[in-house]
Amino acid sequence: MTNSFKNNFPYVENVNEIKTNGKNKSAVLTDIELIKNVTINGNNPVTLTYEFDLNGQNSVSKFSVFDPEKTKDLEVNNIIPIKYLNGKSIPVGYEQYSFNMVFPYYVSGIVFSIGLFFCILLYMRIKKEFALYNEGKINEGKIISINQNKGFTFTKFGQSMDVHYEYEINGTKQIGKSRTNNFALTKNKAIGDTVRILISKDGKNSCLYPELIAKMNEWK
Repeated sequence: MTNSFKNNFPYVENVNEIKTNGKNKSAVLTDIELIKNVTINGNNPVTLTYEFDLNGQNSVSKFSVFDPEKTKDLEVNNIIPIKYLNGKSIPVGYEQYSFNMVFPYYVSGIVFSIGLFFCILLYMRIKKEFALYNEGKINEGKIISINQNKGFTFTKFGQSMDVHYEYEINGTKQIGKSRTNNFALTKNKAIGDTVRILISKDGKNSCLYPELIAKMNEWK
């Protein structure tokens, strides 16, 4: 992708030095090409291609600009003033337009940050559940709602259920929520039924008792 952008946006280095120290020359405009994959307020940048004489040899250069007011009146074969220095040239009176390659990295950074944020959330949830698996006390909760999470439309990946339940700790009723992909729960349980849960020592955290994990690890 980077190479494609570079090809679409010919870039001239040391423009300010060429403006200050370059030699004045005249060039023939041979092509005005719209950069169609970039639109700014309904206008496209253009790449100007021009030829000029350099020590008896024909030299061709390209320069990208975004100045709709100035470029709208340009035509092929127009004579334009340029400045030349150390093998590079620029048209006089135009600012160079170049695609800011920081932008793709900026977008990537945003995507990475969002992904990292969700990974942290997932880690925190899993961390709490592992702590409950190790130290939680088995108790009973009463189901008050079961909400289906459909996941991705075609693959069904990510399907799960959010189960809200009520339990009592030290005489105080608490509301807990746990996510599971144990869909047998909806077949065997309904709102108002009891379900086994794990509760932390302070009673603030809880989760559904992991029946499958318990069987696989021969919990007692």
